[in-house]
Amino acid sequence: MTEQHSTPTPVSMDGVRVEELLNQGRNVWIIRAFGGVLLFAAWAYLALPHFGSARFLGDSLVFVGLGAYAFISGFNAQRHTVDLEKKLRLTLIMRNMELESMATRDHLTHLFNRRHFFERLERELQNAKGFQRPLALLLIDVNGMSEINNAHGHRVGDLVLASFGKFLLDQARASDLPARIGGDEFAVILPDTTEQATQSAITRLQNALEKTTIYETDDVEIKLTASIGGAGYPWSAETEDDIVRAAWASTSERKHAQQALHVANGASATIGAGTAASDPSTPPSS
Repeated sequence: MTEQHSTPTPVSMDGVRVEELLNQGRNVWIIRAFGGVLLFAAWAYLALPHFGSARFLGDSLVFVGLGAYAFISGFNAQRHTVDLEKKLRLTLIMRNMELESMATRDHLTHLFNRRHFFERLERELQNAKGFQRPLALLLIDVNGMSEINNAHGHRVGDLVLASFGKFLLDQARASDLPARIGGDEFAVILPDTTEQATQSAITRLQNALEKTTIYETDDVEIKLTASIGGAGYPWSAETEDDIVRAAWASTSERKHAQQALHVANGASATIGAGTAASDPSTPPSS
């Protein structure tokens, strides 16, 4: 199941070139110099003929006051302009961050979306090969979402998926990259993780999920199971596509093993009025 995302266009100040800003600065100084020359010429024309008299002193004081007022006003105007420009730049930065988040995040779980996930997987694989480090990939198929939607409605189903996304984010390391890549399909990139560490991560996730109530209200309590498979570089494959295929094969194998275990134990997956159990036989969606 592929989600389509439109990429927002970042807000940019590229239209205001550096050269234009420098020209604006030079123009300001030209205007100031021209104003100063005019003020001096007016002082010379009106005050100098009365040099040595009280009128000369009075006119000079008036022009000094006018010059000081013009200087202070210009300084304050420039400071206000600089402050306004800083606020605008900060607003643009914040807006671009919001747009970037919208372009890379899943709207429901706030994890990374499918497109960004595969872009990062390609990048992380290149880094792993360049630095000769291992790279692991977990693919997670949440079980029983169709039954939950049918029993409790799609709104509750969305809340369950959002809660599972938060669970996955809480379980991830700071260097991990969890993402939602389909309706009930999730993935985690584990940089610098060996095959043994990958199996440990799968076990840890499964144990944590067993102990977690994903969704709970007064009359509904939902716990989930999930089929989690893993693959990685260099032990599973060398390319991005092959690693993803190996991880899906591992996920399918675990799903079938879970199904066989339930059948062997005589257990059936049901959803009651208050508790939703998951169906391990649900195949991965594409």
